[in-house]
Amino acid sequence: MTARMTIALLTLALGAGIAHAAIGVAPQMRAGYSAPRLFDLANAYVRDGKPGMAVLNYERARLLAPNDPDIRANLSFVRRTSGLRPITGTWFERQASRFASPNTLFWFGCIGLLIGGASLFLARRYSQHRLALRACTAAGLALMAVTLCNALAIWPMMNEAVVIARATPVRVAPISLADPLMPLREGEILTMDAKVRDFTLVHTDTGRTGWVPSADIAPVIPR
Repeated sequence: MTARMTIALLTLALGAGIAHAAIGVAPQMRAGYSAPRLFDLANAYVRDGKPGMAVLNYERARLLAPNDPDIRANLSFVRRTSGLRPITGTWFERQASRFASPNTLFWFGCIGLLIGGASLFLARRYSQHRLALRACTAAGLALMAVTLCNALAIWPMMNEAVVIARATPVRVAPISLADPLMPLREGEILTMDAKVRDFTLVHTDTGRTGWVPSADIAPVIPR
């Protein structure tokens, strides 16, 4: 691997780490966000009979602490009692959550970037240790690859939203008088697309598409 190619890979990994930080780190800096606080807030919404807001806050807490069994158990309970299908997540997300949170994986990428960059620089100055330094570069790239894969795995959550209204229809056009296509359950998770005035184009997990009032949904990742 040439030095130019290695630098290109390091730059790509840095970009992935920045994107990953936007997912995993930034929410904690907003209004005192933390997994325990969101978990308690979701529990309060369950007691108040608001499954949509409960699912929203459980999902936000799960993003910050994906391997917390209490968050997963309560989220599964609310989804089951609300008649919603369980969410399994991607294979990589399930495997990664067993040993690290998104924040931890982000720092893996930062450490990998530091190790890879430093070893690449030192290899050009100390050629007698080139083999060992190349091994360090490979280790750094491996750490950054984990961060990159995890960022790609959870990137779709950037556009996910939860239905927080008790009953909202999906319409064929972004106007209130448009024909309804189907009703949405409170707590259902959608993928957001375009936005026109007070409506958002959404995609359901069954592959159907339509327009819903923007006030009836809330993004999992706060804007």
